[in-house]
Amino acid sequence: MSYKIRRLHSHLKVCKSIEAEKSWKIEENVEILKEEIERLNLELRYKSYELEKMKQSRDMEQEVYTLITSSLQNIDDANELAKNLLACDRLIDKVLAELFDAIYIYNSQIN
Repeated sequence: MSYKIRRLHSHLKVCKSIEAEKSWKIEENVEILKEEIERLNLELRYKSYELEKMKQSRDMEQEVYTLITSSLQNIDDANELAKNLLACDRLIDKVLAELFDAIYIYNSQIN
């Protein structure tokens, strides 16, 4: 009878060891998945930021296009044309500055 009890205890220890190993692997997988979710959330936030910058850039491009179009339609007045071209230059400078900022941020996040 004591042999059967010892064998049963030994079998229980093996089962507990297997369960502990499975539990450890599950916990390890959960940690890996948490890290992946965190990484994907950061990537989503950055992509949302990029999308917002693209929308702003598109809006500015539309503004520039409208200014250029209106400038070309009203060529009668040289002073007005110069003012409109100056406004276009300012918008282009602003778009380029934001583009360079976005490139810098993108490069800094890659590194």
